[in-house]
Amino acid sequence: MHVMSKLGVELPLHKEQKMGMWALIFSSFYFFPLLAQKAPVSVVDVIAQVAVYMLFIAFYLTALYQKGPRLTGILLLMMLTCGLGTMLTYGTQSIFGYVGFFCGLCYRLAQGLIMMAMLMSALLLTGFLFANESLWYFCLPAFVVGGGLFALGVIGRKDQIHRLQHRQSQQQIQQLAAIAERERIARDLHDLLGHSLSSIALKAELATKLQQLGQHGQAIQESLEVASIARSLLSEVREAVSGLKQIGLDAQLKALQQRLAQAGFNVFIENQAPSLSAQQESALCYIAKEAVTNILRHSKAKNVKVALMQQDNVVLFRIEDDGDIKNLTHGNGLEGIKERALQLGAKLHVDISHGLKLQLTMEQSVNESHGG
Repeated sequence: MHVMSKLGVELPLHKEQKMGMWALIFSSFYFFPLLAQKAPVSVVDVIAQVAVYMLFIAFYLTALYQKGPRLTGILLLMMLTCGLGTMLTYGTQSIFGYVGFFCGLCYRLAQGLIMMAMLMSALLLTGFLFANESLWYFCLPAFVVGGGLFALGVIGRKDQIHRLQHRQSQQQIQQLAAIAERERIARDLHDLLGHSLSSIALKAELATKLQQLGQHGQAIQESLEVASIARSLLSEVREAVSGLKQIGLDAQLKALQQRLAQAGFNVFIENQAPSLSAQQESALCYIAKEAVTNILRHSKAKNVKVALMQQDNVVLFRIEDDGDIKNLTHGNGLEGIKERALQLGAKLHVDISHGLKLQLTMEQSVNESHGG
């Protein structure tokens, strides 16, 4: 069976189907008047009462897997079965209310209340026709059962809609994360390939012109530089592709320290290893890579300091160098860092008064703060 939510989406009701199955246990009270009856009961009467009950069970189980107009038709047949069965036994008072479960579960509130009104009307009409002398004895238990099961159905419907909305929210988060990751890769490729490919194109054109002018020595030199830039670019691409396989923040900082040291920088890293969520750790890995890549390409500094520490519930991440910077160009690298900081709800501070200093502050993840 399915439910139409406010979102206009059909809801699978596996949990509610099980709930409906367990609720059938109490329908066994249908046989209480038969068992409590002191006068002899004919075999035909017993068979007829059992047949009514089995027909009700068949309609009930069918309703669990129906929707829309078909479901409404099944519920009307259930009411009719209970009404006619009252000619045989007052035990139908214990199964009349089961229609209320579907009224709460499978219809919006206004429609469900209309169906409940139909149920109560059918119940009263049955009482007047077949149980006039014991009208309230017959109707009151059915009213209580119907109202209780209606409330149970409404709760089940709200729970199902909540679960659907939660799944949709999770899907949207995953889609946004995938989009953000594609944008990050695009920025990385632009930063990595843009400058180098432009240099290759210019030097190749220059080599061609020098060759045409007869300056073969200089043309050969430019060609050699093109080859050198291409080899360097190939190495960086391989490193970037390898970097797509995310490693932990501690390992990432050690790898970046090695890259800087190989490039001739003096590197000082202070890592207090605070507890971070997976999202925070992943974002800090990428921010560190962006910052170090910019240092390797553009900085004339000698010393680089990296600090990761925790003060109460605030995580501080800082990367700074002692280069001489007069103007800061907001390229794709810095813009990417800003975007990732924004996604984390973190504050980013950039200072170029004494070299370049990037400082990120964010609250520690609540879920991870006691995880150690």
